[in-house]
Amino acid sequence: MMNFDVDQLQTADILLFSGKKDRTSQAIMWLTNSKVTHAALYQDQGEIIEETPPSVKTYKLGSDQRFHGREIYVNRLNSQPFFPTPVIKAATTYLNQETPPPYAQNNLYLLGLILLYKKFQPNILIKRVMIKIYKSLATRIIDYINQHKSPGNSPMICSQFVFQCYEDAGEGYHLKIKKASWKESLLVNENNLSVVEQVISHVQRNSLTLQGLNQTGVDLDVQNIPLQTEEELAQELLEALKSNEVGTTDEIDDELAVAVHEFGQAAYLAESRAENNRPVMLEKSNELACDLNITPGLSFLKIKEAYFVTPEDLLNNCDNLVQVCVIKM
Repeated sequence: MMNFDVDQLQTADILLFSGKKDRTSQAIMWLTNSKVTHAALYQDQGEIIEETPPSVKTYKLGSDQRFHGREIYVNRLNSQPFFPTPVIKAATTYLNQETPPPYAQNNLYLLGLILLYKKFQPNILIKRVMIKIYKSLATRIIDYINQHKSPGNSPMICSQFVFQCYEDAGEGYHLKIKKASWKESLLVNENNLSVVEQVISHVQRNSLTLQGLNQTGVDLDVQNIPLQTEEELAQELLEALKSNEVGTTDEIDDELAVAVHEFGQAAYLAESRAENNRPVMLEKSNELACDLNITPGLSFLKIKEAYFVTPEDLLNNCDNLVQVCVIKM
């Protein structure tokens, strides 16, 4: 692909940004086997619209220091004629709503979801870091809710926001995601199950009692823990993933199951309190919880997998998107 001038972009183009040098971006790229870590929509006149801390915002490409030195891969819906107005209208709807919680756009949130849906059995080193990540996320979410900040939007990561804007645009705009790269097995996994599926199986098999947590997800109370920074946790994760022991796998244990449960309960509670929550997702979660005899938090994480889209999926795993150019900032 040849370099393109920003002026030649078209409204509703999907922009995928190459990763930065920070450890969290490196971990996301490692787990998704990708070169991109962020997604946004091109609006007009050099302006993009994206979900990034602390809300859905618009930015000028050339004026934002975050993008300097990065490559932008530009994908476009392969449909003629293409009318971009419904996509931008959907994005503007999210833009005009109240500020969503900052944890939703946090890269640690994306990292945690990738680990949950990846098909692998984490070894003891990886499990240790995963427990820290999910406890950290659960604590941040509950702390946010306890400050009486009700999110205006359902929490979404950057790539899910782009995907949802196309979904909201109506018939003919659906992005057809084929097999996602994050579903591929990372380590030896005899059962070919994702981590969240292994956690659910562990809870059912061992009749695990998740003590100290409300089972309905209404009055969840997570004990505060010392919070490491996003970069510290990502650094630990990268070291664990690349360690010599990475080929040794272990069964899911109670400690990891509880940490995932805590995160799921917190995410379920945040979704249920969002002003524009997705009632279908919540209803399906409650039904699955009854069917599998698990908590709403765990069933919510399992249902959420169907809505999970990474930047890599938008770059290389969408049948009706075509890459039109690469911009070097």
